[in-house]
Amino acid sequence: MNYRLSTLLPKAAHSSDITEVVDLDMADPISQIIIELDVTNVGDVASAHAIASLAKIEIVDGSDVLFSLSGYEAEAVDIYHNHGIRSNWNAYLSGLGVTRFLGINFGRHLWDPLLAFDPTKFRNPQLKLTLEIGAGGNASTPNSLQVWAALFDQKDISPVGFLSHKEIKDYVMTQSGHEYTDLPTDYTYRKLLIRNLEAGKEPCQNIGIVKLSEDQDKRVVFDHTIVDLLRTIAIDHPLLVEQIMFAAGTDARNVFTTVTERATATFADWAAAVVTGAYASYGSAGGRMSVVCGTGATNAVAIVTGYIPHGVFQIPFGDQNDPDDWYKVGEGIGSLKLDITGGPDLTGDETCQIFLQQLRPYA
Repeated sequence: MNYRLSTLLPKAAHSSDITEVVDLDMADPISQIIIELDVTNVGDVASAHAIASLAKIEIVDGSDVLFSLSGYEAEAVDIYHNHGIRSNWNAYLSGLGVTRFLGINFGRHLWDPLLAFDPTKFRNPQLKLTLEIGAGGNASTPNSLQVWAALFDQKDISPVGFLSHKEIKDYVMTQSGHEYTDLPTDYTYRKLLIRNLEAGKEPCQNIGIVKLSEDQDKRVVFDHTIVDLLRTIAIDHPLLVEQIMFAAGTDARNVFTTVTERATATFADWAAAVVTGAYASYGSAGGRMSVVCGTGATNAVAIVTGYIPHGVFQIPFGDQNDPDDWYKVGEGIGSLKLDITGGPDLTGDETCQIFLQQLRPYA
């Protein structure tokens, strides 16, 4: 058998904040790590997207950080990587659960023989998962985690490296203000990712112009609005589709979605009999939509479509299947600076995260 799926962490429920530590001490290379987050809802009022409970995901080797993203960031990267949302279950109803699956992708695709995580190249690699109980869903408790590894088994491969992901910066944005960031020039870039998530506002309202330049503007890689980048070099973004179950009410109910831009939804009763309720939604931006239901409505299901998972824009570099075509920042570049201009709709407390997908070689 060339491949196998191995359980790294059996499913376990937690009612208080915890960091689970999993030793990656196997001898076989890993193509992908798959994480299951399951939250059990208390009540019918949602406070945040369920993925908020997965506060941080890290892979470390002592002090060497190989992967470090929040749950929001990691799921967005996985969605871009696989061109869609995984088969999740989103029942934001009291006593029921929301189950999110996300992958840490070490190669260009599943079972990539060129790029994979080889634990034998490190001294003591560990996966660390930090839960914040109740941060996501409907005041959810308990929260459960389960982890698998997609391993190369009898197939002998010699990977040259793996895809590493790290958050570089998290800062408070200012209206029309410039935020300058010196980016690392250690490893080749496959993607630059920029995130802004504010409920009720599309992220393109908060992010203005994005400029990337080498050596004090000796070469300007791009200098455009985030919308222009989205519609040009970053056009390979998937249309997101997800189902969300929620408790209907004549008062406005918040429904939290993965979609943050151009969100639209259709609604249907999720009931055993025909009811008389009608549905209206508004403010469908930034991962939250407000839904008002007519008298007689019970539980409902929303089919939501749109773009930009969890407020994350991806900017790819070169042919994504050809590592030789990616952005080799270590070759002849003295300094690399990112300049993000805040949008005109900022009010003062919005944040922006900058993170990278890089090729981390073994040699």
